[in-house]
Amino acid sequence: MGTKTEKKDKIGILKFWAWQSRAISLGSMTIIYGYLMIYCTNTMGLNAGIVGTILLVSKVFDGVTDLFAGYLIDNTKTRFGKARPYEFAILGVWFFTWLLFTCPPTWSTTLKYIWVFVIYAFVNSILATLLNTNQTAYVVRAFPTMNQIVKVNSYGGIAVTLGCAVVSMLFPQLMGTMATSPAGWSKMIAIFAIPLALIGILRFVFVKETVQVEAESDGKLKVSEMIAVLKKNRYIWFSAALALLYNATLGMNATTYYFTYVVGDIGKYTMIAALSMPLLVSMFIFPALMKKIPISRIIMCGALLGVFGYGINFIAGGNIALLLFAGALYSLAGLPIAYLSGMIILDCAEYNQLTGLHRAESTMSAFSCFGSKVGNGVGSALLGFVLGAGGFISTENANVVQPDSAIFTIKLLYSVIPALMFLIIAALMYFYKLDKVLPKLREEKQAQEATVEEAVM
Repeated sequence: MGTKTEKKDKIGILKFWAWQSRAISLGSMTIIYGYLMIYCTNTMGLNAGIVGTILLVSKVFDGVTDLFAGYLIDNTKTRFGKARPYEFAILGVWFFTWLLFTCPPTWSTTLKYIWVFVIYAFVNSILATLLNTNQTAYVVRAFPTMNQIVKVNSYGGIAVTLGCAVVSMLFPQLMGTMATSPAGWSKMIAIFAIPLALIGILRFVFVKETVQVEAESDGKLKVSEMIAVLKKNRYIWFSAALALLYNATLGMNATTYYFTYVVGDIGKYTMIAALSMPLLVSMFIFPALMKKIPISRIIMCGALLGVFGYGINFIAGGNIALLLFAGALYSLAGLPIAYLSGMIILDCAEYNQLTGLHRAESTMSAFSCFGSKVGNGVGSALLGFVLGAGGFISTENANVVQPDSAIFTIKLLYSVIPALMFLIIAALMYFYKLDKVLPKLREEKQAQEATVEEAVM
C-alpha cells in the first residue's frame, strides 16, 4: 500500500524542473524590477517621487486586468488545456523588460516618464497577470495528487530560490561594472533576459494538463458567479492582503539605496543575496511541518522572525555582520509566504466547491495576484515618496553627496517600514481560520454523500 502511494506521489525529474523553470524566470524578473527605481533616478535622472507615483498609478489597470484574466482563464478550453496556453506570455515579459531598461537617453524627461509608465503597466498588468493568474488552474491539472502539489510548492521553492539567488548575486556585481551608462544597462538586462526567457518557456514545453478536476463544470463561469465567490469567500481577502503586504516590502527594495549610500558599496549586497543558499535547507521541513502545523501559523511565525530581522537593520548601519544576521532572519521569514501562500488559494478554491460555489481557481489567483501587484506598486510609491520627503537628490552624478535626512529615510525604508509590514502579516494570519473550517466542511460533505448512497441503495 505504501509503495503504491509513493509511486503515485512521485514527480519525474524532468517534470519537476520544467515546472520550476517559469517560476525561476518570473521570480528573476521581480528581482530585476527591484532595481528600476535606481535606474530611473541615477541613470535617467527622473524624480523619485514622480516615478513612485507612476508605478502606483499603473496598478489601477491591474484592478481590471487581474479579474479579467481570471475570468478569461476560467473560461478557456483549448487543445493545450485551460491554463497552459498563457505560458507564452513569459517571452513578452523579457522582451519588454529589456525595452524598459533601454530608454534612449536623448529623450525628454516627459517622454521618459511615459516610457516607464506604458511598458511597466503592460508587463505587469497584462503579461505578468496572465502568468500569475494561470498558476493555480495549471497546477491542479498538471499534478494528480495533493502530495505532489505540496512537493512542487515546498521542494520546488528550493529550486526557485536557488535560481533566483544566482540572479540576486550576479546583478549587483554586474551593476558595478556595466550599469554606469544607459547603454551599459541595456546590455546588462539583455544578458539576463535572453536565457531567462528560454528557461521560462520550458514549463509550457514539458508540462501538460493531464488531470480532470473533480466537479469541474463544463459550463462557462459567469460574471455573477465570479462576483459571488468574491463576496461569499471572505478568506480570499486574507490571501490578497497577505500578498499586498509582502509585495509592498519587496516593492520598496531600499536595498540598492542602502548599500550605495549607507554601506558605500552595492557589490557587498551579494553577501546578503547569498544567504538564500544555506536557507534552502529549511524548505525541506515544510512538508513535515504542514502535517502538524497549519500553513497560516507557519507564515505567522515566519513573519515575526521578519519583524525582528528588519528591526536589527535599523541599528546595523554599515556593520556587515549585523546586516547578514538580519538578512538571514527576514529571508527565512519570506520563504513560507513566497512558497506556501499558493496553498491558501487552493484551499479557497476547495472552500468554494464545498459551499456550492464555482471552484474558480483562476479568479481566486487573480484576486491574490491583484493584491500582489497593488502591494508592489504601493511599495514602489512608498520608496519614491519617502525618498522625496527626505530630500533625496536624483541625479546622474554618481559622486553627489546625499543630505542626512535622505540617509535617515533610506534607513527607515530598510528597517522600520518593512518591520511594520511583517507585523501586520503576523496579525493577519492569526485571525485566518480557513484551515480549521475546511476539515469540518469535508466531513459534512462526506456525510451528505454517504446519506445519498444509502438512499439510492
